Amino acid sequence: MFGNLRSKFQTVQDGISASLRGLSIVENPKVKKISNIDEVNYNAGADVLHHFQLQWNELHELAEENAMKAHEVDALIGGVYDKLNKQCNSIIILNGALAAIPKINNAIQNLMDQIGTLEEAFEEVEAALFRLEDLNETLELQNSQLDHRFQLALYKEKKLTELDSVRGKLANDHSERVLQQELKHQKLLKERQETFDEVFKGELESYKATGVVPKLSSPQKGPALEEIILEDDYADFDEFLNG
Repeated sequence: MFGNLRSKFQTVQDGISASLRGLSIVENPKVKKISNIDEVNYNAGADVLHHFQLQWNELHELAEENAMKAHEVDALIGGVYDKLNKQCNSIIILNGALAAIPKINNAIQNLMDQIGTLEEAFEEVEAALFRLEDLNETLELQNSQLDHRFQLALYKEKKLTELDSVRGKLANDHSERVLQQELKHQKLLKERQETFDEVFKGELESYKATGVVPKLSSPQKGPALEEIILEDDYADFDEFLNG
């Protein structure tokens, strides 16, 4: 196509040159005869120029049409190139993926092995959690027992304190009663001694008066005062209080 354009440009150029040479002035115009003036075609150059202008316009239109078609072809070639480039990249990616399939299989196998290991570890952890729960229950039971023992010790100490208080109170009561009993016994002894003194004085006065010792006999409903024997042994009672 471009070779035809070049040949047409060359033809137009040659025609223009020939026309210009035909229109050039002859060196000796005076030699021509006046009779040939009417036979000269003055429109010959204009026709040639018009002819070549038409060819030039045709060439220009063909050039523009070729440029548009070349642009369309370039766009088509670019689209085909992009499509082929994408397909080539897809093929490269596919080849890479196909080449990576063994590695993927190995990775999947490794993951399966790791999952199995994790499953065993989970079972061990679960068993350890059960043991820990049992140990926690045992510790809670021991803590509860210690708490109950502590409460029992506090209760025992409280009761021992109360028992010591009761013992002290009973000891004080016993001491007071013993003291009162001793005072009462001393009072009875004193009264008895006074009675004996009065009787002795009366008998002495009677003996002085009569010279005979009188004998007094009085009925007694109960034991005589001298027959009352007080027990001074409080060992059993003290042992009970100190026990």
